[in-house]
Amino acid sequence: MSDPVRRPLITGAGRVETAGWTPIHARADGSLIAEVAEADAGDVDRAVRAADAAWPAWAALPPPERARALTAYAALVDAHQPHLADLVHRETGKPLGEAQAEVARAAEVIHHFAAEAERMWTQQMPGATLATGSWVRPAPLGVVAAITPWNFPVALVVWKLAPALAAGCAVVVKPAIEAPLAAWALCDLAERSGLPEGLVSCLTGDGPLIGEALSTHPRVAKVAFTGSRRVAERIAGWASPRLKALSLELGGHGALVVMPDADLDVAAEVATMQGYVNSGQACYAVNRVLVPPGLRGDLLERMRARIADITLGPMTTDRGLARHHMLLDEARGHDGVVVEGGEEVAPGRLSPALVTGAGPGVRLVDEEPFTPIVAVLEVPDTAAAVAEANRPDYGLVNYLVGRDLRGALETAQQLRSGTVAINGWRVVLPYAPYAGWRGSGVGCELGRPGLEAFVHWQHLRVLA
Repeated sequence: MSDPVRRPLITGAGRVETAGWTPIHARADGSLIAEVAEADAGDVDRAVRAADAAWPAWAALPPPERARALTAYAALVDAHQPHLADLVHRETGKPLGEAQAEVARAAEVIHHFAAEAERMWTQQMPGATLATGSWVRPAPLGVVAAITPWNFPVALVVWKLAPALAAGCAVVVKPAIEAPLAAWALCDLAERSGLPEGLVSCLTGDGPLIGEALSTHPRVAKVAFTGSRRVAERIAGWASPRLKALSLELGGHGALVVMPDADLDVAAEVATMQGYVNSGQACYAVNRVLVPPGLRGDLLERMRARIADITLGPMTTDRGLARHHMLLDEARGHDGVVVEGGEEVAPGRLSPALVTGAGPGVRLVDEEPFTPIVAVLEVPDTAAAVAEANRPDYGLVNYLVGRDLRGALETAQQLRSGTVAINGWRVVLPYAPYAGWRGSGVGCELGRPGLEAFVHWQHLRVLA
């Protein structure tokens, strides 16, 4: 048997092999895909110092030149989409079609921020003479640590990498050890596209060790993290005393509000498409469907018909699989709760779970499941639906279906979340901010606000 492919650290000082290597196995069949290097604190320091040396010259480029360099990177990512999607498919178990869609949407994000880089203009408010007045300019923060999860291993790197580079920053990427290969390939492509050496690094290995070293490093200006609230609190604990900028996207507990005039076919599509996307391992998933009593039976009928045609990929982690079984077992212990599906149909593979009769106090209704579970809750009216949607301490993405657009918009504005999708399920667009409110995070990604998250503003006041 030949030796596995080894992926060294990308540190700005060449490719670095390490004493320890972590094997990465295909989630579907357990076969060995590759081994990745295990970074230590010294490797973190070298990568950060290289990034700190690289970003000032990058930031000093005229915006059109920075845009052209990012467009070249985007073109290389376009050319390697099949390879990136195959890596995502193999290391996470995500169905190939979903992996291809993730990579395609991520490529759109790079193209978008390449164009945004060209619009990083300084603004002037003229004074009494042409030479005087106020100049306001965006200045890059500097070195950004991007700490990313395994469920969208390409998209959630790009959401940080592309706007940070557009703003003039350097980025040190720390991908999740469960799925580091596609993220490593993105960083490799950045270097191969001609971006300056050291501008993009990739450090694989032990999460807490690397995360603490990045979050406390004096030359890291910002930590951009997507993951669990528990880990975010640790990162904030490391970074906040050093007054580093933070953006934290921490998951959700999405509600679908079904209005009394809703098109139930649309509601069923939203509930099932977003409830079971990526085997439920998505922060924007529909976890609760809030439906008036008179529509419940018809909606469930439509949902069951769609669920019958769904085949899920394997769960990416054994922890997620164990949590799925725990949540369903806990729910079955409550009077009146009925669980349909949710069985393990093959090693690591689940059938979609549909839960009825649950309410507050049942863990899967109170906590983000992150598994393929959708709970349908009967609510007496729209006001009660809004109250239930807002009850848990999450505020990432909610959904609403209703024919009366004015009523739908007025209700959507009452939902305390950064995004509300109305009469459909696609929620992520490169030009619109994706923000977590309340317990779902701090700051936002994508859109113009997502670019400005990597700059600070300087006012040049010329008086004479």
